[in-house]
Amino acid sequence: MLDQIIQKVIDHHPDFSYDDINEICQEFLDEQPAKIKEETKFKRLNKFLEKEFELSECSIHQHTTKDYSLETIPKYLFTGKTQIASSLITIKGLVKNIERTELFNKADFQINKTDKIALIWKNWAGKTTLLKMILDSDEDLQPEYGTIDLASGLKIGYLSQDLFWENTNNTLREEMDNIFPEINQKIARLNEIQNDMDLWDETEQLNKDLAEIDGFRKFELQHEILKYFGFSDEQLDFNVLQLSGWEQTKVQIAKFLIQEVDLLILDEPTNHLDINGIVFLEKFCQNWKKALLSISHDIKFINNTSNKIAEISNKKINNYPGNYEEYLIQKQEKFDELDRNYKNQQRELDKTNDYINRFRANSCKASSVQSRIKALEKIDILEKPENESQVNDIHVELDKRLPEIIMKLHKLEVWYDYPIVTLPEYLEVNKSDKIWIIWENWAWKTTFLKTLLWELKLLDGEIDINETLKIWSYSQVLADLNPENDILTELLKDHDNETQIRTMLWGLLIQWDKVEQKIKTLSGWERAKVALTKMLLVKPHIIVMDEPTNHLDIHSKQVIKNMLLNFEGTTLIVSHDRDILEAISNKIWLVKSGFLNEYRETERAFAEIWWE
Repeated sequence: MLDQIIQKVIDHHPDFSYDDINEICQEFLDEQPAKIKEETKFKRLNKFLEKEFELSECSIHQHTTKDYSLETIPKYLFTGKTQIASSLITIKGLVKNIERTELFNKADFQINKTDKIALIWKNWAGKTTLLKMILDSDEDLQPEYGTIDLASGLKIGYLSQDLFWENTNNTLREEMDNIFPEINQKIARLNEIQNDMDLWDETEQLNKDLAEIDGFRKFELQHEILKYFGFSDEQLDFNVLQLSGWEQTKVQIAKFLIQEVDLLILDEPTNHLDINGIVFLEKFCQNWKKALLSISHDIKFINNTSNKIAEISNKKINNYPGNYEEYLIQKQEKFDELDRNYKNQQRELDKTNDYINRFRANSCKASSVQSRIKALEKIDILEKPENESQVNDIHVELDKRLPEIIMKLHKLEVWYDYPIVTLPEYLEVNKSDKIWIIWENWAWKTTFLKTLLWELKLLDGEIDINETLKIWSYSQVLADLNPENDILTELLKDHDNETQIRTMLWGLLIQWDKVEQKIKTLSGWERAKVALTKMLLVKPHIIVMDEPTNHLDIHSKQVIKNMLLNFEGTTLIVSHDRDILEAISNKIWLVKSGFLNEYRETERAFAEIWWE
């Protein structure tokens, strides 16, 4: 309750800080007689502040008209009142092996109170293990050497890819009531006995206990916070699994917010969100003034929410100030410096070795030769640096010249058991089109794509596609991979040039020594790359892709981005990856409220739809 009162004053007088108003309130409350009820003290405080700060005639406590939105969430929930003065997490000299694979070797990492860090990596190496070591106390996950120190009293909110519920049978109301069980029990008891004069002492003690832990405010917030995230009162009685994936994510974030965690960890938070959800989450992270660690491969999200980059590379954790774009500049500068030092040393070594080889048999130069040999033995030889910022290029050449018009859609309605989306009366897809299909909430997007591919029967309208064109669906290729085949056998089924296969796999960052590994043993991102390779090797004329980058790391996504930029055929892509799609798309189909609208000016579409 006190925090709400303070926030109301700050809303009217933003020149005052939280601590300023809190100090005034505490002085006033300390002056009140000890025997007065807590509720009475707060009523007196209300009146005092209304007069002192010339607030509205309406009591702060009775203020009823509220605008619930992300922007109106009380600011103190984003700033917090942590007592931790030093860093939240400090990792020093970390050495960690999983079986025979060395993941970290003398790695250092630190998270401070207001850091917004994006953790990035190549091919997922070490990310999951690092998180588990921070979050778990399991002895199997402890480092071989080094230390992981968490500040005393540190509260962490971890938003995992697999959302956690106290009980999947719970309603949303029951789930929220589990946040502060002690407070709920005390309030329930207080309501039960507050009019019983024989239990006056217990009533006073309960009021005192609740005031000390800010219980009245937290009790009100545990349901009210959901209104700020767009939930209705009716949804409180929904089973938690009735909520959409995005709604479930918002509930978890709301819980962390009112629990006032010191560090929020987001593990691939954008993977299953539509773009409206991603933009909402970005705004939330921008409002969040405490520590944030996001594990993401969404470049736009990283740029908009981070002020530091922590990169897992070469068994170390390298730290860069700034967002992803600034990180790329710094990383290239670092490579250029290492490359210069390496080349300079190689030149000096070559000169020295030439001298030694030339005069080794010359007795007059023996002393000089020996001194150079000894000097060489003392030199720390620099390793040739790898330019990890360099992106491989994959070129897919077409085997024929495409007709100007690729596809015609006449009066098309997409159905399941009822109409899902209605298209304009006539739509035309041209050979140069790179169409970004944006779906408002992802519902039925797969049905829509299957309809375009003739995999589902049309109930109304017509689709005309040139029958000589090769249309390939990434999702279908991925689903059709034979798990018992090794990579090379699978790809040789449709393509007989092993050299081209190996070249494309290398371009997609799959090492050649993996080609004999069975599909079923591959990770999700490795299977995704095999499916992309299989699709591209047949030189398709039209590519249809449903979330093609979901399982790829940032570097691999940049390879796909370059490939799509260079692809001379037609693409239709459903995706929430703004970095890639803003770079390649020249047309947008927005599916919203059951209708598809076409935008030919992409910049205007971006401005109208969400983020500007």
